[in-house]
Amino acid sequence: MAKPAKFLRNVPRLSTLFPLVLYVLFILCILVLAFSSRSHSDGKGQKTEQAGSGVSSNESPNGPAPLVYRKLEESVVKELTEAFAKADTNGDKHLTVQELAKFINFKIREHIDEAIRTNPIMFVEIDHKPRDGLVSWDEYQGYWLRGQGIQGDSHMKKSAFDKLDRKVKESIARDKAHWMEAARTDPLSLTLDEFLSFRHPESSTVNLLNLVDDILRQFDVDGDDHLTVEEFSDVQTTDLGEGKKFILSQNVRERREEFTKVIDKNRDGKADRGELLSYVDPRHPRYAIQEASTLFTLADANKDKKLLMHEMLAKSAIFISSKMVHTAESFHDEF
Repeated sequence: MAKPAKFLRNVPRLSTLFPLVLYVLFILCILVLAFSSRSHSDGKGQKTEQAGSGVSSNESPNGPAPLVYRKLEESVVKELTEAFAKADTNGDKHLTVQELAKFINFKIREHIDEAIRTNPIMFVEIDHKPRDGLVSWDEYQGYWLRGQGIQGDSHMKKSAFDKLDRKVKESIARDKAHWMEAARTDPLSLTLDEFLSFRHPESSTVNLLNLVDDILRQFDVDGDDHLTVEEFSDVQTTDLGEGKKFILSQNVRERREEFTKVIDKNRDGKADRGELLSYVDPRHPRYAIQEASTLFTLADANKDKKLLMHEMLAKSAIFISSKMVHTAESFHDEF
């Protein structure tokens, strides 16, 4: 009976030790699982970040700013990289303000030439019910809706119209407003020139001539249909009305210099309509120079007058919306 008694005396000790051992094992398991999960998550996150950026963590083209790339969409990086490479004509991996201005001017000219070239093609394509040399709002609206994958026209039922996406409705309303501005002869239809003014107001000679008229009306004090340097440099006369899209210098000295070097091409001391038409034309180099200077001011972080790729990426939003990259969208936001 001695051995059973001794065993029974040890039972309470084992019953106390067993729960303690289980508790220690449970804590160890939790720590092991937590550590393993964290390590796996960190590794996966790093791979996803690098894959999403399209640039590895070791890459830093033209500057030590890889984190900038990771925060941008791959399509944005691609667009900016391609534009930078085309503008960098000497291949020295940086842009001067002159290089940037030259490239912007090229993009502007390319856009306007393309708009003028394709305008009659689209006009003829839309003008078919009836083919009368005019594009009606009904014809254009049906054409535009079909381009959006929507069956309908300007006479669609209200119930069908109400089901359209909000952005589609806003586009229709915006187009209608622009249509009414372009329709000079008949509010229900546009001629070929009016159709160009409707789709690409920046490309329309008629619009530019109206702008010249606005300048003369505001600055031509003696009414001789010419501007002198004194008339043009009157800084008090600056209100040309809402939506007038040309840029004037802000002080007398700058305006006098601009008149002499930019506007008065034949150096006769006066600017006629032809010279003013060239001055307000978006293809004039002054527009590209002014935009390039603005972009440099905003993006040239170290002020060394050299624009590097990583500096441009750091200000990606302003470059994407500029005429350097999205020329058409930039124009259409202005006009």
